[in-house]
This record gives sequence, structure tokens and C-alpha cells, in this order.
Amino acid sequence: MQELLPLALWRSVDKRVSSILIELCTFFRVLCSKELKLEELSLLEEKIPETLSTMEKLFLPGFFTIMIHLVIHLATEAKHARPVHYRWMYPIERELYGGVDVFELDDKTWLQAHRHVLFNCESEVVENYKKKHIAEIKRAHRKCCLTQHQLDHVHFDTFHEWFKKQVKELEAKSNILKDVKVLAQRPSYIAKRFSAFDVNSGYRFRTKQSEEFNVTQNSGVMIISKTESYASTSNNAPKSANITYYGRLNNIMELNYYEKCKVILFKCDWVDVTKGRGIKEDDLGFTLVNFTHLTDSGD
Repeated sequence: MQELLPLALWRSVDKRVSSILIELCTFFRVLCSKELKLEELSLLEEKIPETLSTMEKLFLPGFFTIMIHLVIHLATEAKHARPVHYRWMYPIERELYGGVDVFELDDKTWLQAHRHVLFNCESEVVENYKKKHIAEIKRAHRKCCLTQHQLDHVHFDTFHEWFKKQVKELEAKSNILKDVKVLAQRPSYIAKRFSAFDVNSGYRFRTKQSEEFNVTQNSGVMIISKTESYASTSNNAPKSANITYYGRLNNIMELNYYEKCKVILFKCDWVDVTKGRGIKEDDLGFTLVNFTHLTDSGD
């Protein structure tokens, strides 16, 4: 606006319109200069009401919003607050654009995220709570004899509620670790969403949506996970194996345990590898991934 707009307006619109807009551009060019003089600011204070009055004669009334009126006060503000570029918001606003998005989790996503944190927590104390919960489930179902598959299912579905209740009861009787109490409180429904994330300053991940029109793609993820599988729901002997999973990063969000603990989670679209439909290896040893065959993992 300060330098390029006057050139664009020159001889491209009616002279009365171009002259008054160039006058407004000159006002902002002087106002936003690195060095301000009080004499020049006083002249701007006197001139800007005349400029806006002339604009009122040329433009429709709808153009003159409260933001246009505030221009009258900018020169006076600069006298008291000093040069504009030390206090304007443009650099911060540009940095915020496309970066962090604050949103509210729906019930399903919130529960999936909280369960993922609990079942992937490396705390020995939390592991002991898991063992205690499994033991209680076995005692409660002594008569019906749950299979291992059914036991795991009940444990996964009910642990988060049981864990919260246990910590609340023990908190009144004994000292509980701060991290354990934070996890038991459960996270806030208000979370942050990111379009990109750097891990240990060496790996950069981007979401599928953010790189839709990019030449390079960096939303693919691969992880080797120790997975237990069952031949059937009645099987009591699950087999453990390291399975390589391939997916695409769909969402990056920060789960907030009320400012006491924050966890970064990646929500991915995972290819169906357990049934062998989503991946195959070609003659040269390259792994080919078919993203039309996805699995509903809930992660």
C-alpha cells in the first residue's frame, strides 16, 4: 500500500479517485517510516481529516466502517507510542496463519486419544494399575471364564474409568504421584491442531491436507509395532509378532491435561496389512502400499 499501490493506481482509474488514494498511501508511508518527526506527525494530524472528507464524496457510504474512521487517530497514537513497526501485529499474525488451530474434540476422538495415552504410557506405576485392573476383571468373571480375547476387550473398554476412580479413592488415603493424578483427571476437550510438526529437530511431519498441492510429499508414516493377534475370539493363546504398519498422517493434535501435561498425538489412516490386501513387495524388493485398503484402528 505504501509503495506499490500508488504505481498501480496511476492512470488506471479516474484522476480524482487516484489522487486521493495516493494521498492516503502517502499518509501511511510517512506514518510507517523507521524515523518519525513530530512536525511531520502534526501535519498528518491536520491533513487526514481532509483526506477522509474528500473520500466520503467519492466512495459509497458502506465503505466507511469504524476501521476507516480509526485512521484519524493513527498520527496522534504515533506521537505517544513511537514508530509503528515496533508495535504492529503483522509479523505475529503471519506466523499464526496456518499454524495452530484450537478446536473441540468430539466424544469419540476424545476417548480414543485418552485411551491411547493410557495404554502407551511407559510409567511403571500405570502398568501396575493395569495389572490390578486385569486381576479384578478375572475375579469378577470367575464363573463365566473369559477368554483372553474377551479379557483384553473388557480391560481396554473400562480401564480409563476404573483408573480415575482408583486414583480418586487412594488420593484421600495416601500420596499419589503428580503424573498419575494428571492422567487420571483425563484431558480437556479443547485441543490444538497442527499442520506440521518437528520431532527432535531431525524429522518433519506434515498432514495430508497441508501438502495437497505440494510437489514433495511428507505425510507418509511407517512404524514397526509388536502386535498380538488371535486366531479366533475363543483363542486363549495370542501370538505376538513385530508387524510393519504403513499409513498417512491425517491430523496432528496436542492433548492438554489441563496445562499440567501435554501430549502430541498423530492421527493416521493405516493401510490394512494384517489381511495382506494393502501392501505387497515387487520383484526388486520395493514395498508397494495401496491406500484404498484401509483399516479402522481407531488410532
